[in-house]
Amino acid sequence: MEEAFRAGGLLDKAPTKAAKDPAIATLKRDDVDLIIHEFEITRPQAEKVLAENGGDLAKTLLVLVNP
Repeated sequence: MEEAFRAGGLLDKAPTKAAKDPAIATLKRDDVDLIIHEFEITRPQAEKVLAENGGDLAKTLLVLVNP
């Protein structure tokens, strides 16, 4: 507890950053993980394509399979 109040302690650290795109914050982690593992793309790429398709996993998979 004392560490939080010391100089350089927990309270001096900046709060975590919010997602740049609010749509990304609402995506299901399991959906993003599925896309990452099946298509071997990065998390930001998977989040972007899923957000572009309104978070609809089925629609996103179709877009990725049929570009």
